[in-house]
Amino acid sequence: MYEHPKHFYEFDGFRLNVTERLLQLSDEVVPLTPKVLDTLLILVENTGHVMGKDELMQALWPDSYVEESSLTQNISLLRRALRERRDGGQYIETVPKRGYRFVAEVREFGGSNGALVTSELAAAPVPRKSEASLPGSKENSLEPAIATPSPARRFPVVRAYVAAFAGCVILLPAFGIYWSRQNRAARAAFAPRSIAVLPFKTIGPEGDADLLGLGMADALIIKLSRLHQASVLPTSSIFKYTKREKDALAIAKDLGVDAILDGTLQRDGGRVRVTVQLLDARDGKTVWAGKFDERYENIFRLQDSLSEQMAAALVQQSNSRPRVASYVTENGEAYRAYLTGLYFWNKRSKDNLPKAIEYLEQAVEKDANFALAHAFLADCYYLAAVNSPDPDKPETLRRANNEVTRALQLDENSAEAHTVKAGLMLDEGNFFGAEQQYRRAFELNPSYALAHLRYGYWLFGATRLDEAVDQMRRAQELDPVSPVANIALAFVLYEARDFDGAIEKLKKALELQPDSATARFNLGSAYVQKRMFAEAHAEFAKLKDTDPLLFAEGEAHAYAAGGRRTEALRMLSQLLEPKNRERVSPYSYAMIYAALADKDTAFQWLRRIPPSRSMSAKLQYDPEMDSLRTDPRFCEALKPHLNALSAR
Repeated sequence: MYEHPKHFYEFDGFRLNVTERLLQLSDEVVPLTPKVLDTLLILVENTGHVMGKDELMQALWPDSYVEESSLTQNISLLRRALRERRDGGQYIETVPKRGYRFVAEVREFGGSNGALVTSELAAAPVPRKSEASLPGSKENSLEPAIATPSPARRFPVVRAYVAAFAGCVILLPAFGIYWSRQNRAARAAFAPRSIAVLPFKTIGPEGDADLLGLGMADALIIKLSRLHQASVLPTSSIFKYTKREKDALAIAKDLGVDAILDGTLQRDGGRVRVTVQLLDARDGKTVWAGKFDERYENIFRLQDSLSEQMAAALVQQSNSRPRVASYVTENGEAYRAYLTGLYFWNKRSKDNLPKAIEYLEQAVEKDANFALAHAFLADCYYLAAVNSPDPDKPETLRRANNEVTRALQLDENSAEAHTVKAGLMLDEGNFFGAEQQYRRAFELNPSYALAHLRYGYWLFGATRLDEAVDQMRRAQELDPVSPVANIALAFVLYEARDFDGAIEKLKKALELQPDSATARFNLGSAYVQKRMFAEAHAEFAKLKDTDPLLFAEGEAHAYAAGGRRTEALRMLSQLLEPKNRERVSPYSYAMIYAALADKDTAFQWLRRIPPSRSMSAKLQYDPEMDSLRTDPRFCEALKPHLNALSAR
């Protein structure tokens, strides 16, 4: 905790009393937790400067490791407490890829009589020490000028250098011993902030060897993710490395993690031998290693033993302890079915979702107490319901609710189940309850990428775009090789008008999943906003054979935005054919007509859009609607969606 002089700050009617640690608005106290107040104080003291996320986290939690989501939550609570500025803006600005900046004009008072000591903190950034002492800056330099010695004094100077050199030679062995000890101590205290667990390499007969190696990795991920010491990449991130061509360090670099767990698994008759090591991704040196030898029928005991020792190795330098691990299963057939179902679930496609449901149903049939399998089965039904025809949706949702209820009965501490529950509550219109479920999931597993991703969509629907970007960015950091996470982050970056950032993430998504029509279409749309029409048309052209309607929609918008009206109307005529009208959203038609400067027709289509929270946000943020926002009819078109946003 910082020690502050006895003074206070004022901005826009707020008074931050440092001495009493109070934030007041007029005569009312604004309730803030101690850590949130510390966050505000650091930002206010650095008004006008960008405070990096790492810098803020180090200042707020200097002696412990916390997830970035803790900082994000503090910023979110602050924004709620401060509300909007008088000019409609926010006090805390998110600077993409850097951090946060307090942007209000702040006055600082100090001394016993409360004298004004700084008239305006936000007028111009004050140079930091590193800026004030740049080489060549004479007036800021604290070092005296060094004169060249005269010939008469050179000999004593040479003798001094020789003596210094001799001293260094004498001290060098001692320094070497000291450095070696320090290096070993640093290695022993190595506490990675992010870890990837690779599928164990299997040696010996094939068969289900790959599944066994993946199962070992999955068991470790489940347990290690409950440590609040490090972010553990989910199983979905490491599926692709089951049959790997790269070495562990190259994979660590691809995934952007601090450490990587690499292991081998050898099955010899009725026994399994496992060798595992945790590698520092910076230099490839071994931080921890272990060997295990168990009977094959006790593979689950082996997984427990290994994960518990890994957990102990990671928390030995802190006072925290891992949460109690969930019961997984001791039924080998159930576990194999679960892993196969998880593989298909991870693909998130219409074709693979039924396969995931089939295998996960087998898993819960083999072991009715397999909570994690129930949770993922619930999620499969939830995803199917979102895309189901209206007549089928109620039954699919009923199954999702049954499965998630069973999962929570078996394991109330399942972050996966709480995340599904949040989505189901959101579908029912219980927005507050959904947010509570997401927060519960974060408490249980701060590293669960899917919870951050879906909460990001929740925040976007609540028109809290900056926070949505933060959550989506966290999801992508936790699951960097997920096409879904990269596409989701690109979506909110696009809405925040960071088109370059969106393009970068969409290209990454297409590297991971070249056949993703969503990523391809969104990349073309981002190019349109950059007025890179040749690149946009090239991306849309790749959709012509696989998704003709999406191709026509993208081309119509690109031609309209580029001023090629004839070509735009030709593509639009295809979209307006009777067989296509029900398959193209009213929003798409409105977007194209807006680009054609046909506002009357654009508003006709806007009025046909069913009210929803997400559409309220889309209409308020989407750059494609810019040409319509100054028209008085836009407020009328937006009103039903705002009503949906305020409904609780």
